[in-house]
Amino acid sequence: MPHFENIEGAKRAAIFQRLMDNKTFIQVTLPKSDYDNLTVVIQVMNTDKDFSFQIDPPKGLLKAIAEAESPILFFEFTSDDHVTHRFKTSIQSITQDNITCESPPYIERHQQRNNFRVKVLYHSQATIFIDNTEIRMDIVNVSLGGVYCYCKNKYKPLFEEKPKLKNMELYFTLKDECFFIPIQRLKVNRIENENRHRQFGVAFEFIKIGREARRHLVQQIYELQREFLQNRLKLME
Repeated sequence: MPHFENIEGAKRAAIFQRLMDNKTFIQVTLPKSDYDNLTVVIQVMNTDKDFSFQIDPPKGLLKAIAEAESPILFFEFTSDDHVTHRFKTSIQSITQDNITCESPPYIERHQQRNNFRVKVLYHSQATIFIDNTEIRMDIVNVSLGGVYCYCKNKYKPLFEEKPKLKNMELYFTLKDECFFIPIQRLKVNRIENENRHRQFGVAFEFIKIGREARRHLVQQIYELQREFLQNRLKLME
């Protein structure tokens, strides 16, 4: 069972400011509807008592709100430390360009086992096709829930335009052997500017992975962790 923690008070505004600054993708869902899409925070405004924030309305959300007649939105995102957060809030106002929402009374933060990440020590890559363009990325770290990669800057617009993706292939090189793991569905959780030359960082969350592929991924994470510990012990000798 995951451990839940409620974030309250001034910490909430700091979180929203970081979401806006980092252009973090946030999943938005609507009660009494099957609507589900990704958005970003575009503005955080201080008020007399608290703060409010605006999101960029993703495709179909305005229509779904009108049909559901619901004043509540649910949000979920993954933070920089790879922990899932979620909250719900009320809609204040709607225009074609933005939706203004009240600050949530608290943000729920929960740690899941899937978020345990291991650093990839050797040359390993992730490959995916977007609009018939093959993109190869260097894997930095991986967990059962997702993977973080370095990617060439020229591909950044493709990930910004299509945050929901299909059919990624992970290739791990370990002890002169190459292991292949297919990921059926995934989404872009976060895009970061990195210090590496002409590259950016991109965090993916796995949405659907086959049973056999998951078993192989568990084994790879185990082997990577064991290799990391062995190398650390050698440095201490």
